[in-house]
Amino acid sequence: MWQKLTGARRPAWQFTLLDSLGQPVRELTTVKGGSIEVAAQSRLCVTGNLTLVDPQDINWLKHRVRVTYDPGVPGVDSWPVATMLFTSPKQTVTETGSSYEVALLSLLAILDEDTVETTYSLPADTNIINTVRALVAETGEPVDATPSDLALRNPLVWDAGTPKLTIINELLAAAGYWALHVNGAGVFQITPYTSPQHRQPVFTFKPGAAAIHTPEYEREQNLTAVPNKYLVVSDGNDQTPAIVGIAENQDPASPYSYQNRGRWITAVETTEVASQDAANQLAQRRLLARMTPTAKITASHAILPLNPNDAIGFETGGKTIKATIRSLTYGLTYDSLCEAEWRETPDVNLG
Repeated sequence: MWQKLTGARRPAWQFTLLDSLGQPVRELTTVKGGSIEVAAQSRLCVTGNLTLVDPQDINWLKHRVRVTYDPGVPGVDSWPVATMLFTSPKQTVTETGSSYEVALLSLLAILDEDTVETTYSLPADTNIINTVRALVAETGEPVDATPSDLALRNPLVWDAGTPKLTIINELLAAAGYWALHVNGAGVFQITPYTSPQHRQPVFTFKPGAAAIHTPEYEREQNLTAVPNKYLVVSDGNDQTPAIVGIAENQDPASPYSYQNRGRWITAVETTEVASQDAANQLAQRRLLARMTPTAKITASHAILPLNPNDAIGFETGGKTIKATIRSLTYGLTYDSLCEAEWRETPDVNLG
């Protein structure tokens, strides 16, 4: 499939109106443009907007829209980019007619705008992933969860009024999972975190006649803010000891390492974790994120079935750089490119 996507295309965007249960109602044929951004570090992960000439009796409060990209390449199926809620429609009336600008909202808003009405507490030994799955399932939304036996070491309590998305993401962090996200088809995803070094590139951007990208680089120098040690501390009690996850950069090849700086620069985070392995993994995850402030790459490329946090390869200057996708922005016209931001994966061995 990937090789076919480097050739000629006859692309088109498709917009499907869905009911409140995510079932198709009809195709939206009056969409004239818009944009969608999916971002790894955004709480709601995706934002967007559409321009419509005629809303065709859309119920802004109940209906949803699924945005699908068809590359127009024989043998390659179309794929959903995002499934979103409508919000904030704005009508513009002119002498020649009217149009609507409508903002699109992530399905994660369903959980972000829903709060617990009373103090929400979980006892020690509660299965984390089962709890998260149950919270998502209460909304009636489809969910795909990777199971786990990890349980809370200590009781946890959240105040009344806490968004359910906050509770869910704090629990997922304790289990060593990604924050909750939704795939293009509108299915909520509960999946274990994988470090950038262990993600296999799903596509490599190559120069030459078949290149589908035009890269531009941005590099920022803020060396003093980069730690070489990260601690994740989980408080204990009379029954359970505290857990401290430690990640250290002692790689002589890294400019930020203890060996090259001659001193420790430590960052500390206190949070709930389910195990020593989860604490160490979270510490490494945080340290890696803080170690890469200078390795941001921006590129425009042909639209591909990629997602935030995917690993990609990028050939330049005779070498292949490995990076992870931070954000993807799509213009919803047939000839638009994807504006991508990548973060280079540091080639460092954490002790």
